[in-house]
Amino acid sequence: MKYVFWTFEVIITAAVLYFVLSNLSSTGGITLLDNVPAEALGTFARRTTFNTGLLMFVFFIAGSLFSLFLLMPLLIKYREKEGAFERKLEKTSVSSDENSAKVKVLEAKIQTLEKALENALKKN
Repeated sequence: MKYVFWTFEVIITAAVLYFVLSNLSSTGGITLLDNVPAEALGTFARRTTFNTGLLMFVFFIAGSLFSLFLLMPLLIKYREKEGAFERKLEKTSVSSDENSAKVKVLEAKIQTLEKALENALKKN
């Protein structure tokens, strides 16, 4: 399943890089402060131009970091649960080994008692 996600990741990253490279020569404007708020603040409207490809790249990196920071607590929680489950499994396996050793000892004692009983019955 992880290979499916990696494949999607590679395809999406390649598509974004293609769009970034395709738009490196174009520019676009961003309005930082519109006319109405600018008049209310007593200043001028602010509009700046950016390279569209660079802006797309910055948004892609920002989105990637946002999703990483959003999912990181879930990943940490999952790893903690996995570690707790492994410790519980180790304790269970040790307990199982101890129980199987006790069963073997009891079986050996039973065999010894059976032999002693057979010997006692033969003598009588």
